[in-house]
Amino acid sequence: MKNKISFFLLITFSMLFSQTANAKSSVNRNADTIKVKVAVVYEDPVLSEYGGKRMHECFRTPNVKQRIWNNPIRLSSDYKAALEEVSSHVVCYEIVEEIQANHFFTYLKNDPLKRHLTEDQIAVLLSEPDWKTLKEIGTSYDYDAMVKYYGFDKKRDNNEINEVWVWTFPYGGMYESHMMGKGAFWLNSDPDSTSTCIELLSIMGLNYERDLACALESYGHRFESTMMQVYGWWAYENKQKISELTNWERFAGYIKNYDKFNTGKSHIGNIHFPPNGEFDYNWKNDKKVLSYADEWYNYPNIKEKKARLINCEEWNCDHLGYMKWWFSHIPHFKGINPNDGKLNNWWYYVVNYNEALRMENQLKK
Repeated sequence: MKNKISFFLLITFSMLFSQTANAKSSVNRNADTIKVKVAVVYEDPVLSEYGGKRMHECFRTPNVKQRIWNNPIRLSSDYKAALEEVSSHVVCYEIVEEIQANHFFTYLKNDPLKRHLTEDQIAVLLSEPDWKTLKEIGTSYDYDAMVKYYGFDKKRDNNEINEVWVWTFPYGGMYESHMMGKGAFWLNSDPDSTSTCIELLSIMGLNYERDLACALESYGHRFESTMMQVYGWWAYENKQKISELTNWERFAGYIKNYDKFNTGKSHIGNIHFPPNGEFDYNWKNDKKVLSYADEWYNYPNIKEKKARLINCEEWNCDHLGYMKWWFSHIPHFKGINPNDGKLNNWWYYVVNYNEALRMENQLKK
């Protein structure tokens, strides 16, 4: 009889454990993978006067001891892999077109005709000591001309591509991220809603003088801009209680802006400020603070009950480590948050904003 009771209790416990585990997994199931078609442009010309080497092999950054610049083709492959990894593979980038540029859309800011620089002119400017002209005059980028030249506007509207990555030289004049199309919004740069695109087209301006960490940081600012479109801009100074904060404000809470709402506590932080951040780019700070970072793996169930001490060791105390750590905590789950009506997969808004809104409305019905 005693053995039968023990067996019954064991079965009952196992069933309860299974139900609990299933309930948890039903909340935390990863969202379906979103395929994102991307066109990649490499503004990295072959320079005959430099022995037929590509631009990234020919120059050094003034006053900086470093190896040759990064190969943009390799960077692009690493970028794709990193974004898929940190999104828990709810985003799959498919590179559908790669272009070795033979025309450039950079122009000097003091040129009233906005004439595009040639590869020879660019090489001369990059050869100047301390990049004098580039720094003193500055450059801009002709997005409209670029999009029309490659037909990206029509390709976007025909759903042949979803976004564009441009790997360019330093001082190429591009924004880190830029949005074009009907209803375009701020994407770390002023939107271009008068372009020939109808569908929204996001364009990443990436610099192959810099490394993968910087490229991910640019994507992070794109993410921040998009989530501010979804939830509104950060407004910690105008709010007094946690209940007044959006989930985006809670996610981006670091010790200096979140202490007001929950003394001594933090969440994930933003792209420039980690949970223990005291100033911009404070990724090497070894000061320990209490963070609710782990709770974001259970989104939308953020209860602020399980804070633990963390410092920069969480992300190997370096730039790339923090970028990957930050992205890995972004909600990427199925369903909709019943408390705010927003998707549990924030990546959807970033890679296909209009489709995400349609999905949001569908799930609300």
